[in-house]
Amino acid sequence: MSLRRMFRFALLLLPCMSLATGASLDHLGIEVHTRSRPFVYTNKEDATFYGETHQHNRVSWEGFNVRGHEFLDDYDLVVNGAILDRSTAARVVVFPDHLERYYPGNIIEELWPVDSLPIIGIHLRSPRPVAAGVIAYFTDGRRPSDYVVRLQSSVALIARSTHLTRTPAADYPVWLAIGSRRAIPETVSTVAGRQFSPVRISGQLARSHQFAIAVANTADQAESLVRTYPDRMLQFMAQRRARMQRVLDDAGIETSHPRFDKAFRWALLSLDALVMHQTGRGIFAGLPWFDNYWGRDTFIALPGAALVTERFALAREILESFAAFQQRDSLSTNYGRVPNIVTVTDTAFNTADGTPRFVIVARDYVMRSGDENFLLRIYPVILRSIEGTIKFHTDSLGFLTHADAETWMDAVGPGGPWSPRGNRANDVQALWAGQLDAGIWCATRIGDVISARRWTAVLDLLKTNFSRCFISNAGAVADRIRPDGSPDFRTRPNQLFAAPLLDPSTRAAMVRTVVTQLTYPYGVASLTQTDSLFHPFHEYPAAYPKDAAYHNGTVWTWLQGPLISELCRYGLADSGFALSLNAVHQILDRGAVGTQSELLDAIARPGESEPRLSGTVSQAWNLAEFIRNVYDDYLGARIDRATRRMRLRPHVPAAMGSLSTSFHVDGKTLQLAARVHGDTSAVVISSPSLDRPLAVDLTLADGLGRESSTSFVLQSVSELRILLADTLLSFSSSDPAFVSPHVNRRRGPARKEIGPVAFVTPRPTAGLAVLGEPAYPLLTLADIMRTNIHAHVLVDAQDPAGDDTGVSADGRPLHYVYPGNANFVPGSFDIEGFSASYDDSLLYVVLRFKALSDPGWHPEYGFQLTFAAIAIDTDGITESGQRSVSANAHFIRRSP
Repeated sequence: MSLRRMFRFALLLLPCMSLATGASLDHLGIEVHTRSRPFVYTNKEDATFYGETHQHNRVSWEGFNVRGHEFLDDYDLVVNGAILDRSTAARVVVFPDHLERYYPGNIIEELWPVDSLPIIGIHLRSPRPVAAGVIAYFTDGRRPSDYVVRLQSSVALIARSTHLTRTPAADYPVWLAIGSRRAIPETVSTVAGRQFSPVRISGQLARSHQFAIAVANTADQAESLVRTYPDRMLQFMAQRRARMQRVLDDAGIETSHPRFDKAFRWALLSLDALVMHQTGRGIFAGLPWFDNYWGRDTFIALPGAALVTERFALAREILESFAAFQQRDSLSTNYGRVPNIVTVTDTAFNTADGTPRFVIVARDYVMRSGDENFLLRIYPVILRSIEGTIKFHTDSLGFLTHADAETWMDAVGPGGPWSPRGNRANDVQALWAGQLDAGIWCATRIGDVISARRWTAVLDLLKTNFSRCFISNAGAVADRIRPDGSPDFRTRPNQLFAAPLLDPSTRAAMVRTVVTQLTYPYGVASLTQTDSLFHPFHEYPAAYPKDAAYHNGTVWTWLQGPLISELCRYGLADSGFALSLNAVHQILDRGAVGTQSELLDAIARPGESEPRLSGTVSQAWNLAEFIRNVYDDYLGARIDRATRRMRLRPHVPAAMGSLSTSFHVDGKTLQLAARVHGDTSAVVISSPSLDRPLAVDLTLADGLGRESSTSFVLQSVSELRILLADTLLSFSSSDPAFVSPHVNRRRGPARKEIGPVAFVTPRPTAGLAVLGEPAYPLLTLADIMRTNIHAHVLVDAQDPAGDDTGVSADGRPLHYVYPGNANFVPGSFDIEGFSASYDDSLLYVVLRFKALSDPGWHPEYGFQLTFAAIAIDTDGITESGQRSVSANAHFIRRSP
């Protein structure tokens, strides 16, 4: 192609590459019609609201939660004495900042969480005056005595009796207030399904009603929040919208794929919603039940949440928050570790991979931000982290040793870890190598030459032994080295993280293995479907506990992040984008509105077209990797402000079309746009004059994988257009003094190195051993409920109430104390009666307790909070049997 013809093509191509302009919140509404979808909001501090668009909240985690405790399960709006039935809403529109329900009669309900304060606003508008009210529902009580209720003018105050007696160490608020101006509060005792209502608020005739629900430590504080809400309502709404609009404006991405753009903006805001201020600044791992900070999850999510979007102040605050919790006791085996879990009352150091990720991300932050002062402050933390690992957790081969459940595959059941990976997992070794490499970079920059030399020796030893111990003669990568030194070649996706330690041919083979054996069109599985331990469904209580499947087949969406990075490296961005588009489908069309669930089943169930979503409804690292891939891989842009260099290597998928965004250098905006079209690629760089030169290392590849690379300097160039066509790289600059740089043409890691790749085709699940019945007999619900009034009575014993806190052999009280969790209802351990009877074929046993509660956790393990063991003498021989009881009751509630 001639130069003139090439730039004629560029004139057609480049106008399509519009620079990012942002988007309004009003354009991001997602309509949900008759089929209900969950939604989740946060207040950016320590409160969440998790609900349903078209029905009552139906699972135990749904409701208004503050500081890890549920304060309200749900509510009903009442109009002219009749409850508004959510299922009749013609449409529900979920926006990032609020929700709208449209009912017959042009009645509109709006749900508005408030930033920074534990307040939920419920607004109702009607074309004609109506009397409106709110009924509040709770699930952990069934009678008025479970609550303390105070009725004030226009406000009802409620506290659980158990909360009023909390211990000083229990760090959560107590009082919930519901109110509205000129409303009348009253006590009720209404049971609706599993929900109990002790109060309702009734308003007077009006076209517009505003109700507020608030939580606080004292009754007065809760009441004050509710009473001030109407006056500050518009301010609260504006502040919340402005905060979200800033997130969109600061991380503007524009492509030629409108649906992708909408999902990307939702991902930005849904991830930002998980950035909280519960115990310092941190990122909730996932909602609803991971409503605290996990080190591993935080450091995986931080690049997408803050670094690629240049939210550097946020990244620094989160890193400093975790650094403050580092174990500094040099005699502790956790010396140098940052915690894996930080809650409002505790920390835990139960992971081997969290601390390496912390150090890697800390170095990444310094490089991207150029914050040398932070490096000076954080270096002692990095130093302790590496020295502590060398002292307590490395072997003679330089490997980092750890327990079976100290990797991200950490599920543990009654019999121990479900996917043991001790004592040297491949991803942990790769992260340890990354930690050492980051430490060497930091030490060199600080001037700690001695540490840099010592750590280099450890890193060299690790690299040498990794190749020797983890790579088979056929080039396969072991998932771990067992304590006895033998390799475990079970096919798992963790080998993705070992990519930097692999030689080129082994790396290409590894990517091919992950794609063709572990990756479905909707995500990367935790175990190949040909393995005997493969579990096709995450939750399948008829056959196994869900934790058994957690890392043994279940698809983890976040894993597609590192896989897409590898696919782009080999010129397979279009294959990676197929995974990204499935994430778009999840964000816009499936599960909780505007976000991504933690997991998917590996295989769709019979009669269903898609695998079921599972796990948390909004997971931080999934959203973060979705975002990171756009910047780091599809656009391929990274600015190292510590060395004043920009790496630019775009891999724009064909279906994405063009891709553009902006970065900030020297307080000025540098805009980038890129497009790949067949055998032609183009880049536009636009910037005002910079304070200092910025070196650019550019690699452009065409659709065939052919690459051209060059380096040049930006400072006074206002616009630079670069075109690759027929392997010829050409420049057009607005600066007449710009001199086109020397170009190196080469073929990079190409598709042929991987060979033909195709995603895994799901296998039929019929006949899988894990789906069969267990060796022991199971009772169906019909079996459990069976009775016979003519059965012969063996025993019918009564036990006095109130002795569940313990009585010694001589009758003295022992004063056992119930667990502090509110789900342990007093009476759960107080048996009041036991009877046994029999007929010709069955034994009937009845146990009567003073009270029972069902929190809904792990039904596959049986009824958790009240566990009874019954010993049956089957041979009549004294002391011939045993009375030990398994931790698993083996009861599975199934239909007859």
